[in-house]
Amino acid sequence: MHEYDVKKVHKNLYSPSLEPTLVQVPQQVYCMVEGEGRAQDEAYEVAVKLLFAMSTALQKEFGRHRLYQSFIIAPLECVWSPLQEENRQTWRYSAMIAQPDWLDEQIFLQVRDQVAFTQGLPALDVHLGSLEEGLCVTILHIGSYKDEGRSMESMQAFCDTHSLKRVGTSHREIYLSNPSHTHSSLLNTVLRFPVERI
Repeated sequence: MHEYDVKKVHKNLYSPSLEPTLVQVPQQVYCMVEGEGRAQDEAYEVAVKLLFAMSTALQKEFGRHRLYQSFIIAPLECVWSPLQEENRQTWRYSAMIAQPDWLDEQIFLQVRDQVAFTQGLPALDVHLGSLEEGLCVTILHIGSYKDEGRSMESMQAFCDTHSLKRVGTSHREIYLSNPSHTHSSLLNTVLRFPVERI
């Protein structure tokens, strides 16, 4: 049995073009942590550590049971919601990692208890949820996080020329590169935001 890899199952969502494209995002299951502040803040770093700890523990749990298909851990994602555009300290975030859609609440809670006990992480902060974003514009941004503005401008221009209107002010980032091991100019980040036709 092949390992489940969300990046291959939803290739158009995790390997988009360098130019803006329109995609339909189906419902997906996630381990999620909510918070407020910047990506450099300790609380966000703890949230990321917790999400990967949960995903690793779930991967091991599924690997022990033949009834379940094993899976490859998905990349970190985050939905950023600015309250004040210039003050990132006020931004709210939902950090998450996609999970196989057969993950149920019972297994999730069992593994969450294990993570809390064995790793001393604030596991109660993580919850299981599902999101369906629907119609979105997406792009692959290559470069520093601080330069994402030019890709966002390209996405907005795409909307303007294709009779699309951005819904809300939130946007999603999917981090395909490890910033600890990748030069900032080579970082691969998927950007995405929901739209509607006008």
